[in-house]
Amino acid sequence: MGVTINRDALIIFPKQPLIDWANALTEDEKIECPKLMDHDKGSVYLMPETNNYEEGIELLEDNFTFFFEEELYSWVTDEELWPKPLTWELFQEFFHFSIQSLVVDTLEDPLERDDF
Repeated sequence: MGVTINRDALIIFPKQPLIDWANALTEDEKIECPKLMDHDKGSVYLMPETNNYEEGIELLEDNFTFFFEEELYSWVTDEELWPKPLTWELFQEFFHFSIQSLVVDTLEDPLERDDF
């Protein structure tokens, strides 16, 4: 039986504008935009637990730059090539996102942390 943990989960998936931006930077084989919710095409971040959806969105909006930079770095490591400025509006244009308040740890093994 699982236990709930005191975190919310932020799930982020790329949208077509992000794929278009990444494709414009390379001469290599072009990337296709994945179907929403495709296996292993999104990122999951644990965030502080919030009381409601509006509070979660407010927390995301206040801290979107961190998530934006993490996502861009996974596509293009040269920060000079990133779009500027990184705005909340551009974040919403580049990514589908969802905040889930129920996070259940289904394993008995302790969590391991790798700092990066």
